[in-house]
Amino acid sequence: MDQDLKEKIKLTAKEILMSLLDLEAMSMQIFGFPYQRKEASKYLREREIDKDHYYKKLWELEKRGYIKRFKNQKKLIELTKLGTKKAIRYLSEDYIMENPKNWDGKWRIAIFDIPEEKKSLREYIRKRFKQLGIYQLQKSVFVYPFDFIDIISSLKYVYGLGKYLQYIVAENIETEIDLVDYFYNKEILDKNHINIVNIKK
Repeated sequence: MDQDLKEKIKLTAKEILMSLLDLEAMSMQIFGFPYQRKEASKYLREREIDKDHYYKKLWELEKRGYIKRFKNQKKLIELTKLGTKKAIRYLSEDYIMENPKNWDGKWRIAIFDIPEEKKSLREYIRKRFKQLGIYQLQKSVFVYPFDFIDIISSLKYVYGLGKYLQYIVAENIETEIDLVDYFYNKEILDKNHINIVNIKK
């Protein structure tokens, strides 16, 4: 089939924001720059993307304050602070827990004390943790055997929870045998992981 006749990809606003966020993160790691400045035309050439649809979405995102162009270089775009928050929110909503084969025997604990006026946000945090399979030890205390600092950092940044949400790594928990049973039944931990707890005892 002729290249020009192929159906072009129509990126959603969400996909564009998240791709820009990925580029920013890459730029920070490699160059130390706070933003990744990307020529839209180059981005289009590298992928089979519907150009008209893409520019329309960029215009919509710019109008909503999620991206900005540079005065002297209109082809260069970057996320605004509002756009970065929106992209990270999307990222946290799509987050999937990763369970490495090896476990260090430590517990990752999230503790939050969110004010009553932010009740809906408090309930959202609880719901999100449960969706991710993080065990509710107490009303506002959640435990998981593997690292989930990324989702904690995302929630803190997007919702301004810096002083309300804490992340702790603990060597032991009094009821950890029950926790091991719970995560074993959920197929998150296996028999080798159980042996780690027995060795600690």
